[in-house]
Amino acid sequence: MLQCETITPDRLEPQDRAAWIAMAEATGLASPLLHPDFAIAGGHVRDDVRVTLYRDPRGLAGVFAHHRRPGGFARPVGANFSDMHAILTRDDIHVPVDALLGMAGLSRARFAAVFTGAETSPDGMEPVGPSQATILRTSAEALFEALRAENPKRFKDWRRRLRRLEEDHGTVTLEISHDVVDLVRLMGWKREQFRATGKHDVLAPKWASRLMHTLFEGKGGALKGRLFVLRAGGRVIAAEYGPEAHGTFHPWLAAYDPEMSPYSPGHLLVCRLIETMPVMGLTRYEMGTGHEDYKKYFTNHVTHLHAGMVRAPGMASLVRDTALATLDAATALGGQKARAVAERLHRRIDQIASVETSMTGRLAGVTRAATQLLVSPGR
Repeated sequence: MLQCETITPDRLEPQDRAAWIAMAEATGLASPLLHPDFAIAGGHVRDDVRVTLYRDPRGLAGVFAHHRRPGGFARPVGANFSDMHAILTRDDIHVPVDALLGMAGLSRARFAAVFTGAETSPDGMEPVGPSQATILRTSAEALFEALRAENPKRFKDWRRRLRRLEEDHGTVTLEISHDVVDLVRLMGWKREQFRATGKHDVLAPKWASRLMHTLFEGKGGALKGRLFVLRAGGRVIAAEYGPEAHGTFHPWLAAYDPEMSPYSPGHLLVCRLIETMPVMGLTRYEMGTGHEDYKKYFTNHVTHLHAGMVRAPGMASLVRDTALATLDAATALGGQKARAVAERLHRRIDQIASVETSMTGRLAGVTRAATQLLVSPGR
């Protein structure tokens, strides 16, 4: 029989931290986002981070790090930056997720990219992703050659752009930057991208910026904020930033100098990073679940993830029936186009709610999203 307690991350005992790490490693993912220090770092920048610990006579049996919101609603810790998450359990624990939520006093939890170890999605969830990764299994040379062989024309084009970039602007280098100026520049490029595309600015909330800086300053324990910068003639032209732990790098932010776009600097950065993974101390480059076209050229491994709302026993049928009735009403009134717009708005609102902790921020984000979708419904 499992028992559980919910604590703040700073109260985590050393033996529980060790057991947590063992469960994370047992997934085979080595993701920094499943590490206890990610939850601890989240607790430094937000006051709603909680860790539910499940125990049995053998010790720690499971753990769920989450943001506990009003009404017993939970999101995985670090949302909207938790691109891979899980309710971690020992291999011998087979308790349904909804039951685990109920034991923790939670009414429901929204998962955006949850790992269950299975390809088939649990009830009430759907496939998302999969998360795409580059894994170094032998040598960097063999890895790069295998990727190049899959898409020779694409890699030939990148080599051509690299030569032209060096001819026009000087020697191209990739390095790990420890200069906060480079991080601020990257965040500025990324926020400009959000404005240009109409996407919600997930870096606007103070806690998000503080999280970026906390990890960059080395205050994340086993997690390090890694900033890779590509330079041409000494000038920073592209950068990627995200957490790294135990050789796995998971980029959160990627952007480049718009003036350098003809050279495809973002692609060149990834090429150079893969070529130098051993030098950079990396064995895995985890690209997440986005559908960006470039990922397919660098992927040699995928992890199946799932998304959806899981509700504690007793709530599921009522909420599901209400949601279906709402969608049916939208279809009847406005047809499939109205339904599509409503679904896109719902996804955007969920993203806004995951990152904005203040009512002012949420209202402003929803207003911008609704306006943008009405003006450009296909965007």
